[in-house]
Amino acid sequence: MTWDTPKPIRAAFFDADGTLLSFATHEVPESARRALEELRRRGVRCFLCTGRSPSLLDDVPLELFDACLTMSGQYCYAGDEVFVCKPIDRSDMEVVVSQVKQGLYQCLFMEPHRSYLSGYDELVRRAVADANLDLTVEDVDQALTSDVIQLNVFLPKDQEDVVLSKTKNLRLTRWSPNFADAMPADGGKAKGVRAALERYGLAPDEAVAFGDGGNDADMFAAVGTSVAMGNASADVKSLTTYVTDDVDHDGIWNACARLGLV
Repeated sequence: MTWDTPKPIRAAFFDADGTLLSFATHEVPESARRALEELRRRGVRCFLCTGRSPSLLDDVPLELFDACLTMSGQYCYAGDEVFVCKPIDRSDMEVVVSQVKQGLYQCLFMEPHRSYLSGYDELVRRAVADANLDLTVEDVDQALTSDVIQLNVFLPKDQEDVVLSKTKNLRLTRWSPNFADAMPADGGKAKGVRAALERYGLAPDEAVAFGDGGNDADMFAAVGTSVAMGNASADVKSLTTYVTDDVDHDGIWNACARLGLV
């Protein structure tokens, strides 16, 4: 079966964890690598669109992407050129640092070139194991004088108001039960997608996006064709044009084949 698209596809956006990166192996499946290589050979622009920071991308084959839209679209770059950089407001950072120091939750602070953790608890340990990350614990006060682009706030979903009720310009999105991504209220993956499309002279209807988490909803809405991985939740699948196989069963390759891209 061939999937229809509004226009010929000239751009493809890929989430990382659970889409390109397997939670089982913590690697990009060989078939997904082949798909990216074939897309680029055919002239399709490929973009990484992830909640991770640039300092946490060791498991991703960055050479296969035209640009990286990191920290949920708040920090985007192509080579040495940064074309989106949107830090969190300092007043909101003061609230978060204060709450962390009160012991209300643990937090990962993401800057353009480094990421550091306030401490470990059970939520942090589960998240680190799921994503196969090696995170260092550092003094959180440094976040008050530097540009923090995104946070991972380690709280259950039903406790998110602890953060939202005290900050003025933050929004939370979630792809893990262990934490929420916190970013400026006008941020989200769609911000990075729109910036990349504009930078490369591409239309939304010429783009496809692949994802598996709730934080991919903005990205799906910003393109003409969207594909949920088979391992996505039912809620995420309901947001997309098509559903492919899971990340460990050639989901990217099979979707690209059905779209006529490989």
